[in-house]
Amino acid sequence: MKSIHIQLETPERIALRRLAAEHGLSLERAASTVLREWLIENGYLELAHEFDEETETVGSA
Repeated sequence: MKSIHIQLETPERIALRRLAAEHGLSLERAASTVLREWLIENGYLELAHEFDEETETVGSA
């Protein structure tokens, strides 16, 4: 995994520290998780195992 460096304003740094502390994560892991979730929610990152409406279903339940 490659790392990137970002500069955050004070309110964002505080919020990230709160999130990290609440979930027992490092700041780097918290930032990575939040970014990943945002990318997924907004359609910029698709997960390979997700199915869309066009996926054909085989079998019956």
